[in-house]
Amino acid sequence: MSITLIDSIQDVVLHNGIIRIDCIATGPNGEQRPSGTLVISSHQTGAVLQTLIGAMQEIERRLREQAQVQQEAAAGTA
Repeated sequence: MSITLIDSIQDVVLHNGIIRIDCIATGPNGEQRPSGTLVISSHQTGAVLQTLIGAMQEIERRLREQAQVQQEAAAGTA
């Protein structure tokens, strides 16, 4: 398995039933460079996107809970 850092997306192309997403990362010098290509069967795109959306919603929920706990702790010590 490889790891691909994605800071932005350069291009999305559908060709022969395959979606190719060209990814960009920012290097240590601040310049953008290609970091890889996500390749997804067009038949699976909906499921992949729904999984990513669900995961991001769960992360957002956890971050809100964590912020609330920190606010309550800070209010208790004030």
